[in-house]
Amino acid sequence: MLKQLLLTTALAAFVVGPTLAQDTTTQPSQSPTVQTPPAPTAQDQTAPAAPAGEPAAPAATTAAEEPVTPPPADAMMATQGATDMRADKLIGTSVYNTEGQSVGSVQDIVFDKDGKIVGVVLKVGGILGIGGKSVGIKWTEVQVTPQADAVKVNYTEDQLKVAPDFKSQETISAEQPQPPTSTN
Repeated sequence: MLKQLLLTTALAAFVVGPTLAQDTTTQPSQSPTVQTPPAPTAQDQTAPAAPAGEPAAPAATTAAEEPVTPPPADAMMATQGATDMRADKLIGTSVYNTEGQSVGSVQDIVFDKDGKIVGVVLKVGGILGIGGKSVGIKWTEVQVTPQADAVKVNYTEDQLKVAPDFKSQETISAEQPQPPTSTN
């Protein structure tokens, strides 16, 4: 959410800033019109002669701008499919067991090095989102129904409450003992 706010603010400053700096009023000119010579072309731009004994400066060149082509059509996804679910919709979704009882909510999604989903982290227990614990479940144990905005697992809330806590890499690193620092 914070990233989106910062990105939106930066984009607005980029778009609106130069517009606000422009003077849109026209004022009559008090001085006679002065014609400016046309801008030099690449052929006209040559480096000035270098003093004797110094290397000559390279001639100025301008690169022709080539049109940018989009990625191939088969690599693009123009619309979300009716049976697809976006990650931002999945995170925060309530999770139910097979009897339809709420057992928690999706807190995070875990990907492997190849970008494939390997599991989800559920928030289990607690009251009104306070307290509780994080439990990791493999993706093969989760049934997602995008049409109903539902996520189901085959476990009860009591089973999930006694399951091991999920530990992220950040948590594992923070728990590692730090080498003592020497004082000299």
